[in-house]
Amino acid sequence: MWQIFASSTIRLTQNQYMNTFIYLMMSLLSLGIVMPTTARTASQAARTASQDVNSTLSAPGISTRWTADTLHLSFALSESRQGSGSNYAVWAMPRLGSATGDTLTLQNSVFRGRRNMRYVERERHFAPTKSDRMMRRLNSSPRSTMQRARNEVMLGDTVRYDVALLRSQYPWLWQNRVTLDVLREQDGCCSTDRLAPSTLASLRYVPPFVPQLSLVPDNTGKAGELEKTNPLLCPYSQYRPYTKDRILRKEEGALYVHFDLDKSTLRHDFRNNAATLDRIVDITRQILADTTSNVRVIQIVGLASVEGPVKHNEQLAASRGAALKKYIQQRVKIADSMFDVANGGEAWTELRSQIEDLQFDGRDEMLRIIDTESDVNKRELKLKTLRGGKPYSFLREKVLADQRNSGYLRIYYDYVPDTAAATINRATELINRSQYAEALQQLRTVSTDRRAYNALGVALYMTGNRTEGMEYIRRAVADGNAEAQDNLRQWEAIQQAEQ
Repeated sequence: MWQIFASSTIRLTQNQYMNTFIYLMMSLLSLGIVMPTTARTASQAARTASQDVNSTLSAPGISTRWTADTLHLSFALSESRQGSGSNYAVWAMPRLGSATGDTLTLQNSVFRGRRNMRYVERERHFAPTKSDRMMRRLNSSPRSTMQRARNEVMLGDTVRYDVALLRSQYPWLWQNRVTLDVLREQDGCCSTDRLAPSTLASLRYVPPFVPQLSLVPDNTGKAGELEKTNPLLCPYSQYRPYTKDRILRKEEGALYVHFDLDKSTLRHDFRNNAATLDRIVDITRQILADTTSNVRVIQIVGLASVEGPVKHNEQLAASRGAALKKYIQQRVKIADSMFDVANGGEAWTELRSQIEDLQFDGRDEMLRIIDTESDVNKRELKLKTLRGGKPYSFLREKVLADQRNSGYLRIYYDYVPDTAAATINRATELINRSQYAEALQQLRTVSTDRRAYNALGVALYMTGNRTEGMEYIRRAVADGNAEAQDNLRQWEAIQQAEQ
């Protein structure tokens, strides 16, 4: 074409020549016959652009939290770049895999360069006019199996993963060592290059150590053992002399022996006296026979009902207390000095407490009379005559009969305390509250006591000294401790999982 124009006889001016030349070049370019000398081939462009990006994957803050049925996995992905890399995108596909071939693929992410992001946004804006092929090209890495990415950010930004995986769906995660890695592809305008995969972490489920511990027995002698089922027994440190303001019926565990009306003769066959008296004698004998404990005080409070003259009732109460003391001494060799026999007299404090706990006509008026009338003889008369005597009749039938007794009896004992057991049990409670260092400090003081072996082993294990901890647990196993045996089995399972 150019030769045809050259042989023409047509004469052109300089301006006409230049205009014609430009027209011809534009025509040739439009026909694809001539290419500009500054243009690059697609392969040249791809090679040049691939030199612009050098991305580096990082995954800060990987954390795992295992339970018996759920794996909570958290990590972050970030693609940093050296050079511009503006035209490219890096696709990342995290996955979990085991040596047995099990694989779990997580959601893809894409990290785009600045120009790449602008291009994608522009093309998506005109999406209704684009072909299916173009949309697939925009939504995934074109020459791979990667699916559309949920997370789409700029190069240099971070994508956070927080997933909860159920054991019921992925049991193999709990059975094998698992690798967390990332498949990566670099996607440009004309090519997709697979990058080297990156391994982020190696994961393994380690069953938790749940220590098995119980309180050890307190070898404080027979008294300490009996106290657990006999609340009338109390350590001597709790002893206090009787005062008439004490409401004895509210004090748990005391025993009562009953007498006939206006009598101080102690009958074994009256009401429930037989069981009560036999129990008192039996407990006293067992404590006295034990070498590690002894009876310090047997406290008896003699009481009488408010019926009758005050002086007579005072004498009656004293005689009832003395009768119970005599009964015990006739059956158990115990000195007078070990008894504290108090004369409670008329049991007004007990009576008021009983009235307060009942509901009947005249109740509030009776309480007011007891609280305001200081003369006990006048007080009794007012109670008897209140509302024609009906409230008092109820009182005599339901309450006063129980006041005709020797009253309160409690045995206070002393013993050689089992300080080692107390220390071990305090430490066990600390372990149950996850205060392992404090527990270990206390257990070190009783390390020679065989009862401490299991707790000491657990405390050592939980504070990081596994070797010494397992040594003590094995000692406890050899001593026949079933809980230590369970702890040893757990430790062996953990060891196997960590290998």
